[in-house]
Amino acid sequence: MDLLKIKQIIFDELAEKSSHNWKEKGNKYHHGERVAKLILTLRNYIIPDDDGHDDILTVAAWFHDIMNGMDNHALLGAERTKELLSGYCSDYEMREIYDIIYRHDDRYSDRESFSVYARLHQDADLLDHFGTFDIWTQFLYAVCHGQTILEEIKYMNEWRSELDTKYGGELNFEISKKIYDEKTEFYNYFADRFSVEGTGGIWNEKELLGN
Repeated sequence: MDLLKIKQIIFDELAEKSSHNWKEKGNKYHHGERVAKLILTLRNYIIPDDDGHDDILTVAAWFHDIMNGMDNHALLGAERTKELLSGYCSDYEMREIYDIIYRHDDRYSDRESFSVYARLHQDADLLDHFGTFDIWTQFLYAVCHGQTILEEIKYMNEWRSELDTKYGGELNFEISKKIYDEKTEFYNYFADRFSVEGTGGIWNEKELLGN
């Protein structure tokens, strides 16, 4: 595959678009770039001797959210990718890319039946939504919807329970869970500090001032 030509195709499709009117331009294009980097990092840890699918993993990451915002966006995204990449991939490459995109949002089926590449993509995709990116997205939403700092503090403290009880179980690999736990730990730290400083307090006041 000619990755440069394929990268131009997804750039032309997504770089000037936003999946929501309150998100930044090109948000899904840049999400795809980050997932592509994350998935190769995970692959190197989980199946370090298997680099033969790296181009397939990269292209699937770039294109996986091309139809985001529509019902059944995974199926529609797989079909749209197949149209756009006609003539740019072998039949085998296209089948693998299609399968990864088609399955990327399915966290309710028996994931053990999925290929290791589809499961790698699922983890990289999910991990990109947490940590500092989660905070960035929440701030974008708050500003665009006229929320106050106190409303955002309240939301962040409510969201923490979701992070602690829900999303970690959707990951496929232990290394992914470790990364998720570290991201959650950072988010909780930030939420604690934001709650203090956002209401006029001083973080670690006693330690800082020596009292």
